[in-house]
Amino acid sequence: MSGVCGIVRFDGGAVDARDLDRQTGRLKHLGPDGVARFVEGPVAMAHLMMRITREDGFDAQPVHDGDRTLVADARIDNREEIAQALGIAPDALADMSDSALIMRAWRRWDEAAPEHLVGDFLFVVWDAETRTLTLARDHMGQRHVFYHQGEGFFAFATEIKGLWALPDAPRELDDDQIARGLAFEENLDIGATGYVGIRAMPGGTLGVLDASGGFAWRRYWEPHADPAHEGKDEAYYIAAYRQVLTDAVACRLRRSAWAGGVFMGGGFDSSAICGLAGPVVGAQGRKFIVASSVMPEDYRGAIHSARRWVEMCRRHMPHLDVRYVTREDLDIFTGMEEAFLATDGGHSPNRYVNDALYKAIKAAGGRIAMDGFGGDYTVNPRGQNALTRLLVRGQWRRFFSEFGAVKKRLRLDTRRMVVRYMLYPLLPAWLATARANRANGLRMFGPTMPLSKAALADHRRRGARTRFQWKPLASQRDGMLRTLRSQQNGQALAGSIAAAQHGLEFTQPFHDKRVVEFGLAIPEDLYLKDGKERWLARKALADVYPPEYQERKPGNDDLGPDFLMMAKRVEPRVLAEIDRMEKGGKLSRYYDFARMRKMLTRRRLEDHSSGNEFDTRQAQLAFLQARYIEWFRGENA
Repeated sequence: MSGVCGIVRFDGGAVDARDLDRQTGRLKHLGPDGVARFVEGPVAMAHLMMRITREDGFDAQPVHDGDRTLVADARIDNREEIAQALGIAPDALADMSDSALIMRAWRRWDEAAPEHLVGDFLFVVWDAETRTLTLARDHMGQRHVFYHQGEGFFAFATEIKGLWALPDAPRELDDDQIARGLAFEENLDIGATGYVGIRAMPGGTLGVLDASGGFAWRRYWEPHADPAHEGKDEAYYIAAYRQVLTDAVACRLRRSAWAGGVFMGGGFDSSAICGLAGPVVGAQGRKFIVASSVMPEDYRGAIHSARRWVEMCRRHMPHLDVRYVTREDLDIFTGMEEAFLATDGGHSPNRYVNDALYKAIKAAGGRIAMDGFGGDYTVNPRGQNALTRLLVRGQWRRFFSEFGAVKKRLRLDTRRMVVRYMLYPLLPAWLATARANRANGLRMFGPTMPLSKAALADHRRRGARTRFQWKPLASQRDGMLRTLRSQQNGQALAGSIAAAQHGLEFTQPFHDKRVVEFGLAIPEDLYLKDGKERWLARKALADVYPPEYQERKPGNDDLGPDFLMMAKRVEPRVLAEIDRMEKGGKLSRYYDFARMRKMLTRRRLEDHSSGNEFDTRQAQLAFLQARYIEWFRGENA
């Protein structure tokens, strides 16, 4: 992905060009194909270029139009539609960059311009006449920007390190946000980061800095069902599913000057991306890169991974260039502090796996990376508790039909069907959560991370809310909307900052605006049909998926299937680090180190769950967060 950064002074002073140079210096990995600057009195802006599409070859930023100057990181998918509305001839559009097209749209629609655009974008416009700065982030926030309002100035950058490059920007952890993150609390302060004075623009928003230094953002779009897709028949949804998802995948590849790839978990969503990419890359004379984290080929143990499903897709989709990643020499300590520096924050225990997948795509000649994240709460919901909802709503005929079909397909006896699909969903949410936590070796009630007593007391004193509260019998669409809004409000697309460090642009087709608006219009009756979850995907993409997907059972393979093997391999080192941190005393206000040890050592190697060891994973997550805090504060010398 490309990058942007800049500074606006609203105290009457002029921007020091050296400050802009400091920003671009820290963000140089975003500009392998060049850096362009604009400095004039109270404003300085820069664009760092990573060429992806054909049109990027014509890009010359910053773009000027009278008193307005624009920088952007964008891929606009509805170029032809915008050009027609603006009266731009096809031959002129052919040589027009996306940034120039955005400037033309801004000239016509001003602050309403983002509502007309489809794609991944972040753009910033300076208006010298009104002395205002406007920032706009795409609908689901696939491109991102951070900002700081300082004494007499406002600064923005694609990554936080671009703000920390400035001598007057704070570099301090926000204790309250740390506590919220540890407790998995819902962050009600939308835009807050884990750092004092550093904020992020949410997705689907437009923010304006006025001449006096006041800054505010507003929503121009929220996840919703497109009325054009509502109230249709089954045949319509099958055809529309195919068309909408095909467009979302194709838009990310068809204008690219580089190969693209995907993290392939062997599930319905990443497999759909693989299949639908075929016609596009075939026309380009390319392969589509598949990076998949699997067990070694000669492994014969009980841990299962995605290899079987990837091989099915390889046989069915000859356009795939499959690159398998195994992790024998990798663990959470591999490049740990380098990753802290690169991503401006802590990271998950899967970070070393993700890095290996990025490297595989890059080594195969790719500059675009995707994953199938988001399918579960857009067009491919799994139909959780669908049978119970049918029962409670009195849809008896359909209930008995689906009950029998699920029972036959999954080969379950009546008792297990009743317990799993009727009684368990009727449990109060708090009881169901407690039961699941106990089974996974986690604290039954309250935050499940190994928090200290002080952190727990603070959590309860604030009356905080836990993320993703689930009401089993509510409309599944309500849960989908909550998840979509949470994703939209994210600081940055998960994985995008890490991908940029590897010279890749990261994008998620299932977070495409068109996919979201179609997914929320799909009737719930199509979530589960003929005893099959993901029924619509199986129908719409029957020729895209390998034939075996038609009878595939529920469940996905984990990104790090041998996670417990890795955890046990590094356990002595982690325990030694925990002892050191506990003796230091500075992190005990956050962590219960005794509980962290217990969670880390609870399982034996034979107690694996193919990467789904939640107790061990949360213990490692807490450990990595603690290591990041002391690394950030320089307390681990």
